[in-house]
Amino acid sequence: MMELTDRERHIVEILRRGINSPTILARELGITQSGATQALQKLEKKSVVERNKIGRNAMYRLIIEEKVEQVKGFDEDLELIRESYHALSKVWSHVLRLDLTHDELAKVRDARNHLEEILVRRGKSLD
Repeated sequence: MMELTDRERHIVEILRRGINSPTILARELGITQSGATQALQKLEKKSVVERNKIGRNAMYRLIIEEKVEQVKGFDEDLELIRESYHALSKVWSHVLRLDLTHDELAKVRDARNHLEEILVRRGKSLD
């Protein structure tokens, strides 16, 4: 693995908290989504993260991260939120083909983003 810059180490720490979306990473860093995506792509080239596509969305995961053993009695509500998040992510590309208004599309995107934020705030991985 190549040497990481201070900024890249900071991004790795954020990814360890379970944030794996360029959108949320951008919000955490106070930069544009494009800037967050570029930073994640650089880390991907350094073999620090890997990119997984869900529909049109790219999610990034640390390659070097140890697998965390699932805790017994995992909160069922958060599991349902996680499943809902993945379902909304998978249908996003299909939703774009529908004749929806800009407002309706924004509501679908916001719903997915809200679920992602809840999971991240609770320290839960989106995988």
